Amino acid sequence: MFRLPALLPGLSKLVPFGALGPASGGRPRMVHRSTRVAGQVVRYGLVEADGPTVVLVHGWGLGHSSYALAAEELATRGFRVVVPDLPGFGGSTDLGFSKVSFVAFAAALARLLAEVVGEETPVHVVGHSFGGAVCAQFAHDWPHLAASAVLVDAVAGVTWSRDESVERLLSERPLWHWGLHLLREFPTQSFPTAATALLRDLSRNVALHLPSLGLVAHIIRRSDLRRELSGAVARGVPVSVVWASDDRVITRASFEDQCRAAGCAGVVVHGNHGWPLTDPVSFGWVIGDLLLGSAVAAA
Repeated sequence: MFRLPALLPGLSKLVPFGALGPASGGRPRMVHRSTRVAGQVVRYGLVEADGPTVVLVHGWGLGHSSYALAAEELATRGFRVVVPDLPGFGGSTDLGFSKVSFVAFAAALARLLAEVVGEETPVHVVGHSFGGAVCAQFAHDWPHLAASAVLVDAVAGVTWSRDESVERLLSERPLWHWGLHLLREFPTQSFPTAATALLRDLSRNVALHLPSLGLVAHIIRRSDLRRELSGAVARGVPVSVVWASDDRVITRASFEDQCRAAGCAGVVVHGNHGWPLTDPVSFGWVIGDLLLGSAVAAA
């Protein structure tokens, strides 16, 4: 069921950290920008390049700064990368207590893209963790704006665990279990590069957006984006699903749900939930090849 894309010939099913080549010299750098969209402040990072635009969507509790190295690696592959702070995260205005939903986050993303990319300009969307669910919703609701969608360790399946006798739903998973595995997978081995940016984003969100964090955590625990994934594929959006083999925040059962809904084989890499942050070089090569494959298929 699980394989690497054809554009990575000769590699094993699992892609180890750093095995896909060194970072390029003279790499592009992220710049930090703000704009107003529909009267709301939106903060985002931008890495310029000459190729198609990729929108990299962050996970729960984070913001665009945590993904600077990952975005810069994608830019070395020729992609222009936009990394927004979703509403209620980083430097962006909250949605409002009654408006927090995946539909609202996807609509906010569409409004931002009209401002910074151009109206009716398709982009590749890549979402990590919570951001993967937002990308699944975006590809479903705004298929004409989604050149492709890549879900990375995404909160988009409904199953927490599965064995021969029983399935347990994500909604049954206790909060302490989420927290335990998030702490276990904190990038302690990559101080100061990944961990300091992550801590900066997380502390800012706790200080400025604590109610939003709680509301988003609530919808994550009850997330099921299978229908949206199937709908996006039916609307002609190429969808890829990537999962790290040691991820215990997003389980294999959830990954299998997403692959089944999207009708794709899925890609398994070495690492845990934070591998886009702890090994941006591997992330840039794997995601870059998936995006190039989508572009070739659409041509």
